[in-house]
Amino acid sequence: MRIIYRQLIILFVLLGIPLSVSALECINSEFLFDIKGKINQPSDIAVAADGNIYFVDGVNNRIIVVGRDGRFKFSFGQEGSGKGDFIRPLGIDITDSGTVFIADTGNHRIQVFDLKGEFKYMFTVKSGPGERPSDPVDVQASSIQNYLYISDNDNHKIKVYDQNGTYAFEWGAFGEEYGSFRYPGMMSINEYHEIFIVDVLNTRVQKFDPFGKYITDIGSWGVLQGELFRPKGVAVDNQNRVYISDSYMGVVQVFTDLGRYLGVICEDNSLKKFEAPVGLAVSDKKLFIVEMRGNKLTVLKLSI
Repeated sequence: MRIIYRQLIILFVLLGIPLSVSALECINSEFLFDIKGKINQPSDIAVAADGNIYFVDGVNNRIIVVGRDGRFKFSFGQEGSGKGDFIRPLGIDITDSGTVFIADTGNHRIQVFDLKGEFKYMFTVKSGPGERPSDPVDVQASSIQNYLYISDNDNHKIKVYDQNGTYAFEWGAFGEEYGSFRYPGMMSINEYHEIFIVDVLNTRVQKFDPFGKYITDIGSWGVLQGELFRPKGVAVDNQNRVYISDSYMGVVQVFTDLGRYLGVICEDNSLKKFEAPVGLAVSDKKLFIVEMRGNKLTVLKLSI
């Protein structure tokens, strides 16, 4: 019976028929503000220690910086392959000390800046024998061994460098087994230095220790609560709760770090929908959602 029910729900979703939300397990939020403008397919976000918000404006090949109130401060970057230029950047991370790492996807490299957008250095994400040109879509810095984790989407691997650009190790391969990937994407790190990686076509988030040892996975394919249809973004808050965006379903769901479903982001006990949500960040009880199709950034105050 559950299989038939699931198939009917999937059919309703594909036909655009609205579903009842009466049984929603809601995590309520309060809308604070949107950041809009001449933004074209933004993808990821990071919040600096001073509260400034940095997000990737991918098609415009730049990084936009706004204050904690959402007011524009400055931007940096332009299309190209020189120092400080980008070709379709996708991912971003900022260390507590203020170093900004950008996954410059189209240039197959990582670029590094200070908080003012001043270029510091860059390095190429190398491809191994038989691999396609590297496709770095996200980057996460860790204080463990000064590691920098890079998701190489097209090669289905996580490649680890130190933060100065020296190769350390890697793990992963194409597949559905634990520790394998089908197009790894956005990542997040918790206070224990464990790394959470969106495994897009396997419709899950995998959790690893700092050295690439598999711990657990979160989510499975489906359209019911606690299931994932097309996961894209992930963030972990200071209570070790895991937020996952589903770009197709237009929702953000919340889990424990061991995969137990907690609820979906709502507003006034009603499902909160987003336009192709991708990159996420959580800071100071605020949830930041990059809406790629909506060409905006939405900021919510969380009730938890």
